[in-house]
Amino acid sequence: MQRLWRSLWPDVALAVAGLLSLQVGAADNRSAAWPHAAVWVQLPMMLLPLLIAVRRIEPVVVLPGLVGAAYLAGLVGQPDWFLLAGAVLALWSLAGRCSVPVVLAAAACSAALPLLLNQVRGILVNLIYPSGDHLRTHGWSRWLAFSVMVLALVFLVIRRRSWAHAVPLATRLRDLRAFLSDPQHDRQRDVLLAVAMSGLVIAQIGRDLFHDFWWSAPDWMPYTVAYACLTLVLRRFPVVPVVVLAAAALIANWQASTPMLTLYAALGIALYRLIVVPAANRSLRWTVPAGVGVLLTMPLITWRMRYPVMVRIFPKLEHGTLEQRADGILHNLDYEALVQHQWPISFALTLLLPVCAGVAVRLYRRNLQASEREAELERTATEREAARVVLTERSYIARDLHDVVAHAVNLMVIQAETGPDLVRRGDDDVLAGFQRIGDAGRRALSELDRLLSALRDADGVPDPQLAPQPGLAELSQLVADVSDDHLPIELDLRGDPDGPPEGQQLAAYRLVQEALTNVVRHAKASAARVVVRIEETGVRVEVSDDGSGFDVGAAARGTRHGLAGMRERVRIEGGTLDLRSTPGSGTTVTAWFPVGGGR
Repeated sequence: MQRLWRSLWPDVALAVAGLLSLQVGAADNRSAAWPHAAVWVQLPMMLLPLLIAVRRIEPVVVLPGLVGAAYLAGLVGQPDWFLLAGAVLALWSLAGRCSVPVVLAAAACSAALPLLLNQVRGILVNLIYPSGDHLRTHGWSRWLAFSVMVLALVFLVIRRRSWAHAVPLATRLRDLRAFLSDPQHDRQRDVLLAVAMSGLVIAQIGRDLFHDFWWSAPDWMPYTVAYACLTLVLRRFPVVPVVVLAAAALIANWQASTPMLTLYAALGIALYRLIVVPAANRSLRWTVPAGVGVLLTMPLITWRMRYPVMVRIFPKLEHGTLEQRADGILHNLDYEALVQHQWPISFALTLLLPVCAGVAVRLYRRNLQASEREAELERTATEREAARVVLTERSYIARDLHDVVAHAVNLMVIQAETGPDLVRRGDDDVLAGFQRIGDAGRRALSELDRLLSALRDADGVPDPQLAPQPGLAELSQLVADVSDDHLPIELDLRGDPDGPPEGQQLAAYRLVQEALTNVVRHAKASAARVVVRIEETGVRVEVSDDGSGFDVGAAARGTRHGLAGMRERVRIEGGTLDLRSTPGSGTTVTAWFPVGGGR
C-alpha cells in the first residue's frame, strides 16, 4: 500500500502535463476548432486528464475514460498524446491489478467505445459545434482499437505473476476513497485541484480572447488571472489564495464578456478552505472576519474605482474612444463601459455560502472532537471503576479466604501438634483429636464451597441456600471448636443474635474468628474471653486474652493480613476498632458496629 501511494506522484505529474497541454490549446485564440466548441464540451474536456492521476488505483474506470477523452480531444482539435499515454499506463496497471477476465473485458470495452462513437460521429460533431463553424476533425482508426487489445494481451503475459494477486473491487474503491479523503494526499490533491481550476478558467478566457474581449488589459493579464488559481496549493497560507483570487475576480468582472463562474468557484473553494483548513480551535476568530471582509471590500472597490487607478491597471484605456458630449466634458467611452461593471451584491452573498459551510464544518468537527473526548473520558472512568471493583472484590475474597483457611488450618495444625500428648493419654483422646481435625477440615471445605459458589454465581450473589453466611448465632460453635483443655474460651453473648443486619453479623463473626486465630497462633495464652453486646444502637465485640501480647505499633507497620482484614471489615461497616496490647500483658480487641453504618 505504501509503495502504491509513493508511486502516485509520477502519475500526478503526468496528469498535470496533460492538463497543461490542453490549456495551451485552449488559450490559443488562433485555434480553428476549439473556440467554436460548446462550453459543455470544453469544461469537462479540461478535467479529463485528471484520470491519469488515479490510473494505478482504479484502472478499470480510468482506461475507457482516457480512451473516450482522447477521442473527444480529436473532435475538438486538442492534443491527445498525453491522454493516449495515460491510457497505455492504465492498461499496464489494469493487467497487474485485476483478474484476467476483468482485464479482457475492460480492454474490449475501451477498444469498442471509439468505434461505436465513430458510428454517430456526425451527430456528435453537430452537438459539439452547434453554430456549424468547425473544420474537419479526425476520428478513431481501427488500428488503434486493435492496438488496445494487443497491448492488453502483451501486458497480461508480462505481468502473469500478478494474476494470483488480483485486487478485488471493494479494495480498489477503498483505495480510491483514501486518495480522495486521506490527509496524507493533501498535496497531491491540491496540485491537481489548482491546475484543473486554472484550466477551467483559461478555457473561458480563451473564448473571450477569440471574440476580442480583454483588449484593454495587458497581454499577460488574462493568463495571470487564469493561473491565479495555482495559489490553491498554498494550504498552509489559506488567506493568500483568497486575496489573490478576489483580485483576479475583480479584474475578470471588468474585462470578461460574461461572469467568470469558474473563477468565482475557485474563490469559493479558497474561502471554504480559509475557514476549514486552519487547525487551531480559535482560528474562526480571524478567518471568518477575513473572509467576510474580503467579500465586503470587493463591491466597495468597484464602486470607488476612478479613472487614474483604472488607467494604471489597464494602460490601453488611455487610447480609448473619446467623445465630446453636450455637457462640454470629454468622456472616455471605454472607461465608462468598464466602470459600469460593478461587483454585484448577489455575488458577494452567494460567496458567503462557502464561508457559512466552512463554519458549519468546523463546528461539526469541534462537537465531534468534544464528543470523542467525552466518550474517551467515560471509557477511562469506566475502566478505572472496573479496575477498582476488581481490586475491591479481590480484597474481599482474599480476606474471606484468609479468615476461613487460616482459622481452619491453624486449628488443624494445633490439634496435630498435640498428637504425641494424646497418644500418651489413650486411644479415646487420640480419636477425639482426629475428630476435631476432621471437623475443622470439613468446616473449611464448607466455607470454601460457599466462596466458590459466590464466584461462580452469574450475578455475583451467592445462593443463600447453598452458601449460608455465618452470623452471631454461630459464635458458640466457633468458640467450642477453638476451645480445648489448654485454652478454655468463655463466651458472653447478650441480646438477640438475629437482630443486627447480616453484614454486621458476618463482620462481627469474622472479627472474632480472626482474633481467636491470632490467640491460638501467637498469644501463648491460658485463657480467652469473648464478649458480645447486641444493643439498639449497634453491636459491641470484645476479644481478650492473657497471653504474651505484642507491640501494636510494629504490627501496624507490618504486612499481617489478619489485622488488615479486621480493620477493613470494621471500616466497611462504618465502625471503629480498638486494639490494645503490650508485650507480656495480653491483648484486647474491641470493635463497635453502629446501626446503619455499613456502606
